[in-house]
Amino acid sequence: MSHFQGQMGGHQQNPPMRGAFSPISAEQQQQFAYNQYASPQPQHAYPQPQAQQAYPQQPFVAQQGPLPGQSTPYGLFAQNLQSNPAAQMGMQFAGNAMNAMQENVQQNVERYVSMRQLKHYFDVSNIYVLSKLRALVFPWMQKSWHRYAERDQTGQVVGFKSPREDANSPDLYIPVMGLVSYVIVIGLIIGRLGVFRPEDLGYTASSALGVIVFEVLLIKMFCYLLNVGSELQFLDIVAFSGYKFVTTILVVLLKPWAPWWMTWSAFLYFGFALAFFMIRSLRHALIPESSSVTGVNVHRKRRIHFLFVIAMTQFLYIWILMQYKSSAVKP
Repeated sequence: MSHFQGQMGGHQQNPPMRGAFSPISAEQQQQFAYNQYASPQPQHAYPQPQAQQAYPQQPFVAQQGPLPGQSTPYGLFAQNLQSNPAAQMGMQFAGNAMNAMQENVQQNVERYVSMRQLKHYFDVSNIYVLSKLRALVFPWMQKSWHRYAERDQTGQVVGFKSPREDANSPDLYIPVMGLVSYVIVIGLIIGRLGVFRPEDLGYTASSALGVIVFEVLLIKMFCYLLNVGSELQFLDIVAFSGYKFVTTILVVLLKPWAPWWMTWSAFLYFGFALAFFMIRSLRHALIPESSSVTGVNVHRKRRIHFLFVIAMTQFLYIWILMQYKSSAVKP
C-alpha cells in the first residue's frame, strides 16, 4: 500500500485505514499529525451580530400627573362620592352638624365675652405697639394719657376708640405676646442651667396665669365695692394686668448673667415704671374728672387709696414672676 501523501488538490486526505492488511508505521503517523496542524482550518460563515444603533440619550423627565386614561385614587374616591347618594347625605349631615356646633359655641362664648369687643382689643398697628412699649418702659416721657371717646351718629358716647386709633387705649395683643414670651424666656433660662423638663413650661404658664387671675379678681372686687361701673371694663382690667410681662421679661433676662445689684436696680426701676403707668392709665376710670358721676365724691378718697394699692402691688407681682425653678430640682 502506498504511503500517505500530504495534500492533494487542496483537500485534506483522511488517514489510511488501520487493519490487519494495512499496518501504519510511526513515520506515517508523524506525517499525518504534521499535515493536520499545518493545514488551514475551514472557515465557517456564522452570522455576525449587527452593530447596535446609537440613539441620543434623552434626559429623564418626571411625569406630572397621571397618564391619559389613568385615574388616581383620589379621583376614584371623588367619583364614587359623587355617585353615591348615601355618601352625599352623610356629608350634608356632617356639614349641618358642624355649623350647629359652631353656632352653639359662639352663643356660649358671647354670654361672657362679646366677639365684637374681643376684636376691638386686638385691633392694633405697629405704631401702636411701639408706642405702648415705650410707655411701659419710659412712662414719664409720655405727656398725654387721655382716652378718646367714640360717639355714634347722634353724638352720644358709645365707648372708646380702638387701639389702632388711640395710643392710650388698652389692648390684649401685647399681654398675650408678653405671656408667651415670658414662658419661652423662662424655659430657655432653665434649659441653660441643664435641668429643663417639658412640664416646666406648663408650670410657668400656670403660675403666670394664676397671678393675672388673682389681680383681676382683686381689682374687680374693689371696683364693685367702690361702685365703679362701666368706666372700667373687665377686658380693660385683663389688659392692664397683662402689661407686667413686658417689664418682668427685662428683669428676668438680667438675673442669670448680671450681678445682683444690677438685677435689683432693674427690679426697682421697672417696678416704679409699671406702678406709674398703672396710676396714670387707671386714673381716668377710678377718679374721673367729672363730678356728675354717681358716688365719685363719696368714694373719691377710697378710690385714691385703692389706686395706690394697685400700683404698689406691681412690685409683688414682678418679684413672684422672677422666681423660676425647674421641677427636676427637688426642694
